[in-house]
Amino acid sequence: MRRDLITTNEAIPALREDWEALWRRAGARPFQAHAWLLPWWSVFGTPHPRVATLRDAHGTLRALLPLYRLEENGTAKLLPMGVGITDYTDALLDPEAPPDAITQLLATALANESAPCDLPDLPPDAALLAADPPPGWRAETWGGEPCPVLTLPDSIEALRGPVPSNTLRKLRMSRHRADRAGGWSATTAKPDEVPSLWEKLVALHGSRWTRKGEEGGVLADPAVLAFHRAALPELQAAGTLRLHALRIGGEIAAIFHTLAGPGRLHLYIGGFDEARAFESPGTLLLGHLIECAVAEGLREIHFLRGAEPYKYGWGAQDRVNTGRRLTRA
Repeated sequence: MRRDLITTNEAIPALREDWEALWRRAGARPFQAHAWLLPWWSVFGTPHPRVATLRDAHGTLRALLPLYRLEENGTAKLLPMGVGITDYTDALLDPEAPPDAITQLLATALANESAPCDLPDLPPDAALLAADPPPGWRAETWGGEPCPVLTLPDSIEALRGPVPSNTLRKLRMSRHRADRAGGWSATTAKPDEVPSLWEKLVALHGSRWTRKGEEGGVLADPAVLAFHRAALPELQAAGTLRLHALRIGGEIAAIFHTLAGPGRLHLYIGGFDEARAFESPGTLLLGHLIECAVAEGLREIHFLRGAEPYKYGWGAQDRVNTGRRLTRA
């Protein structure tokens, strides 16, 4: 195996094709895809990438760890690309990579480094969570945020098991109200509909959170918006982006930005028209997405970071992320 460390921004685009191929072979989450992390780096990147790669004798990329060095206020630390707005972080690991591949990646990324390496938001199955630190380094962990997950049954009829009966009753009532308000429909955006539907989502999300006293919500930061606008076509081309719209009486009442992964649907961000609160458009659209996920054969709905009560109302159970810090021993 050949280990390499990329430390210039000019060298990163050359990784794109191999990165995508590795991501697909690994069956990894969309948050580890080039389609998510390269747009993030284009907006939030620094002059100091530290991207560790592991290739076999034929030059095939078998493992990837995209880190970077952040220097501010006289201190430095290493962080994973995507940090902050990425709910699950991890390395990319080919099924045919050697057992110590992650430790090799860490050793490569941390070579000649004295700064600590913080790895937040590692899901329970993260390779970086279980890997031994490289020689000369020690690891400590901290508790992260809960990420509620709904485990899906094999059929829509069986939703009565994992989803509480009062939520299903509320869903039926919402559908009846929407029917009386002119009817409802839920669709997934076609490629040419994505830009306009995204801007509508931004408006709905921002309006609601501004009324709650948080100006613009999580999309208020221009850099965050720039990232999403750059990532949308990349995620779409990778086949993981799904923008879903609910219409009541022909007018958009709710939108969800979701990311599909092997066996999973990740609910990243949504917005709904508060003028339609009587029909509960968020409940309507979520119910539709869950039923579609079951019909598609998906196994899990990931509500991602945060312990908002509505997630548990659908029967989701906590899976807690973990943070890990590596420091010189």
